[in-house]
Amino acid sequence: MKKLLQISNAIALILTIFINYLSNTGLINNTTIGKISGELNSLFTPSGYAFSIWGFIYLFLLAFIVYQGRSLFVKVREDDFVLKTGWWFVISCVFNCAWIFAWLYGYTGLSCIIIFLQLFSLLKIVMINSMELNDEPISVIAFLWWPFVLYSGWVTVASIACVSSYLTKVGWDGFGISEVTWTIFMITIATIINLIVTWTRNMREFALVGAWALIAIAHANNESNNVILVYVAGIAAGVLIVSSLVHGFINRKTNPMIKCLEYFRN
Repeated sequence: MKKLLQISNAIALILTIFINYLSNTGLINNTTIGKISGELNSLFTPSGYAFSIWGFIYLFLLAFIVYQGRSLFVKVREDDFVLKTGWWFVISCVFNCAWIFAWLYGYTGLSCIIIFLQLFSLLKIVMINSMELNDEPISVIAFLWWPFVLYSGWVTVASIACVSSYLTKVGWDGFGISEVTWTIFMITIATIINLIVTWTRNMREFALVGAWALIAIAHANNESNNVILVYVAGIAAGVLIVSSLVHGFINRKTNPMIKCLEYFRN
């Protein structure tokens, strides 16, 4: 069973990366993710550069695939990560690909449902493996934990942005409340979620991804002269960064960055 899961995980990620590549070539429905995002632009939509984080996330996921599949080729210390994770990684890849097709073919409402299902599958992986709750070797943290902490952190923000784009598409009037006010509300919710995750699950990397997105939201609104949102998003990002630094200092004995430095020092 473990070998089947290891191979399936690898195939699922390769197909996901390939479909993501196609989504940016215009070969799927003669459009791209970026083009549609521009058409459904909301005040919560980050600047385009923010989406470059996908390259970083996929790099970590490729590292995960190599690490989780190494026992197929060499003898290694047994771990139960693959078996505990089960099919959830493959499921997350299916939802990743499904979201692309729903988005590119204009099923924006359906894409919102799909991205929340994708987020659920990623958080399921985090929860069943008790990520960041116990002290583990740096190899486990870097190759088994960080890929999913970063991935789920970005999809959390993307889920809110997807809903915001859908509401823009259907012309929702916000119950008479201004779009700026609703965006401030969404930024606040995103910040609270990231703070909760940091201090209850020790997932500082999750919050730093959130800060990256908020900085990009501030940048996007700066270009459109929404000064209030620039300040709100910028302050929210600063709060998450400071919170992560404080949390890292308090937990410095188990801080993986310290472990990395000690690993290379030795």
